[in-house]
Amino acid sequence: MQFDWYELFDELKRRGHFDSDAQLADSLVLTRSQISAWRTGKSDLGTLTKIKILDALGHDTLRSAVLSLLPEKNRVEQVRQQEHLIARVSGRAHAYGRNGAYHESTPDSPVSRNSLLAALPKEERERIEPHLSTVTLPLGQVVYESGDHLSHIYLPTTAIISMLYVMENGASAEIAVVGRDGLLGVALFMGGETMPNRAIVQSAGEAFRLSGQVVKDEFARGGAIQRLFLRYTQALITQMAQTAVCNRHHSIAQQFCRWLLLSLDRLESSDVRMTQELIANMLGVRRAGVTETAKKLQEDGVIRYTRGLIEVLDRAALETQVCECYKVVKRESDRLFSGLL
Repeated sequence: MQFDWYELFDELKRRGHFDSDAQLADSLVLTRSQISAWRTGKSDLGTLTKIKILDALGHDTLRSAVLSLLPEKNRVEQVRQQEHLIARVSGRAHAYGRNGAYHESTPDSPVSRNSLLAALPKEERERIEPHLSTVTLPLGQVVYESGDHLSHIYLPTTAIISMLYVMENGASAEIAVVGRDGLLGVALFMGGETMPNRAIVQSAGEAFRLSGQVVKDEFARGGAIQRLFLRYTQALITQMAQTAVCNRHHSIAQQFCRWLLLSLDRLESSDVRMTQELIANMLGVRRAGVTETAKKLQEDGVIRYTRGLIEVLDRAALETQVCECYKVVKRESDRLFSGLL
């Protein structure tokens, strides 16, 4: 029997309510670069991955075949991931918590679109859900200025917020990006109360807004919210530190690739809407350097750039040109949230 693997992969993504290829790749124990290479016709999915897809979609009773093909290394974890994938596709998704405990989470629930909210135990999630309000964030909106009092935190679902340090002469440089992986406003529960930098919408979309007082009350309980928010804060500190190193020691081309990959990880598609001028402002470099880099990537077939829209055509190639800073940030985030998200 011949299968259309692109069609089956997309069907699995749709039924499992995965926002992107990258999300489903994680459940199939594949890397983003492997999926990108397959999408562009440079590699095959592999026998085990194909059987996993058929198994999850319920085409045949293939569980024994899947188990027999799983490698001994990390076998228990891979079995758990496959069971999680099947549960998610069948509408019984689980968010795993500390020590492997889990709670039921409805894939269609809006809160599941932010990773931190989706990972909360049912009791804590239901306690704060009435206090969440959805806000639309247009491109370029300043959410907070440096020194502003923090009245709310923002938990993006489809938007990306850039945190910028602005100099006295008006020059700026991005120090971190916040998307559906986290939240804006860590200073609120860390005791700072004010925003240390400017926060501006880098990619238009939506976010949940949560009252500062509710955040403080929940954080003081010392439960899952406190643990998740503290781990995210550590991941954010890593991103800030690595961005500072990258801005100092790496080329504009490498910085551009890092920025683009971090943005892709927080979007539902392979398209990034951003002008070269704004990218230059984010990176704190001259626009001519960004223009030259974008032109070279387009000539190499890595991206397609038209009127403020960057379409990534070959993510695998993009990952070969990025500096180590991207992997350092991603590896630390994956380590901190392994088994939690």
